Amino acid sequence: MNLYDGLRHQAKLNPSAPAVSCGDAQYTYGQFNERVLRLGNALTDQGVRKGDRVATLLLNCHRYLELYYATAVIGVTIVPLNYRLAPKELEYIMNDSESGTLFTDENFLQLIEPVMAELKSLKRTIFTSGVKEVPDGMLDYETLIAESSTGMPSVTVEEEDLSGIFYTGGTTGLAKGVMLSHRNLRSNAYHNLMNFPFENGGEGEVYCHAAPMFHLANGAAMYANVIHGSKHTFVKMFDPKVLLELIQKERITMVILVPAMINFVVNYPEVGNYDISSLRTIVYGAAPMPVELLKKAMEVIGCDFIQGYGMTETSPTLTILYSDEHHTEGPEKLTRRLLSCGREIIGVEVRIVNEDGQDVKPGEVGEIIARGPNIMQGYWKKEAETEAVLKNGWYYTGDIGTIDDEHYIFLLDRKKDMIISGGENVYSTEVENAIYTHPAVLEAAVIGVPDEKWGEAVKGIVVLKPGAEATAEEIIEHCRDSIAGYKVPKSIEFMDELPKSGAGKILKRDLREKYYAGRERRIS
Repeated sequence: MNLYDGLRHQAKLNPSAPAVSCGDAQYTYGQFNERVLRLGNALTDQGVRKGDRVATLLLNCHRYLELYYATAVIGVTIVPLNYRLAPKELEYIMNDSESGTLFTDENFLQLIEPVMAELKSLKRTIFTSGVKEVPDGMLDYETLIAESSTGMPSVTVEEEDLSGIFYTGGTTGLAKGVMLSHRNLRSNAYHNLMNFPFENGGEGEVYCHAAPMFHLANGAAMYANVIHGSKHTFVKMFDPKVLLELIQKERITMVILVPAMINFVVNYPEVGNYDISSLRTIVYGAAPMPVELLKKAMEVIGCDFIQGYGMTETSPTLTILYSDEHHTEGPEKLTRRLLSCGREIIGVEVRIVNEDGQDVKPGEVGEIIARGPNIMQGYWKKEAETEAVLKNGWYYTGDIGTIDDEHYIFLLDRKKDMIISGGENVYSTEVENAIYTHPAVLEAAVIGVPDEKWGEAVKGIVVLKPGAEATAEEIIEHCRDSIAGYKVPKSIEFMDELPKSGAGKILKRDLREKYYAGRERRIS
């Protein structure tokens, strides 16, 4: 069984059911499947063979979804590119993955042009716009589809075949290519179908691709929604106004958003002017969710909120905090769960272990590890890095956390983000949660900076809400009410905006850079 089977099933049993709504493009599952087969055959006609790598540099759209399935049906490995990367970073990924084909459009011609001559494996570039004039030397996406066959490609694709190479952000060096098989992604799609509250009958579900489609936060949900038979809608590039308009227009029922996106929606001045009553579920994850932001979002938006925790290496979902576990009132044991990322999902085993590999007791701190059919094959061409995280059948996430006596997991930090100040461990998420309770704060990030006395000092970086005012001293004093003195920021810096990745994650490495410039070590 491979990833294409989910689409094949829907096209066979529900060919007239709506599959895609993307601007003027409106396709049933039968029509969508036909376009996927045509695209797969077109790539084969162009000389693309099983195991080859195909890179995508695109905004969210129906063609991106077609590419995920067209590559799957012919056994080609997709390499989604983060469009927020610099040209040299794109060059590295294209060359590292040895991608022979690139799909892009007019939005990224200037981005990729400076390094086109340096792409050593590139044989063909396919222009996906559909409306703009095709640049010289490129092939036209829609022409390829129109001129190719609708027959089933004669390629045997096994579940252990490589489906995609998904490059991580490279927070500690060059980006690593996470190798995910058809089995990895298909397993996690089924895990999500079993664990998330999908509507009965696919036609009742309208899913929105609002998170970037190059990011795997959207991945398992994408495959799960095709298997389920949901209708797919698309926000090309996240904008709160565009998302709210689309929810109202398409009667969207489910969307995945990272906390930064939720923050923008909740604080959008006209959020109350849109009819978003169709929205049943917001799944959030990919970054820590400040509790105060979560409470406000639950109040303003009013739908069910479900947290999913995982990472690219796990395809991605490991744990879920269900909507009925989001307690804003009641005993502390229940309300504290808002700080949790939930419990392991069906199909995956999750543990927290100490340095000796033994399970920690409730309340103790350790590293989160996991195993299951969703765990990656390894890092592309990086054996040492693979061996460092895949040990005895377990994936060592690099995330540190605690667990309670009911198996709720509380994520504290990434190992590399933990601050050691005066010998004490300070977890940045704890401090960020304290800062977020200040009414003037829109966004916050906490990092460790070099300090002669303490080794590292806790520093808060804050974006204020429009029109709001606060001093550094006020925010520091505000934190003293809720966290221990050694965790309280020693300083606060204000910025107009925080640097973010294409998936909306705050880039703490960029924030640290100026404080560690010229130093040989990035720890103190």
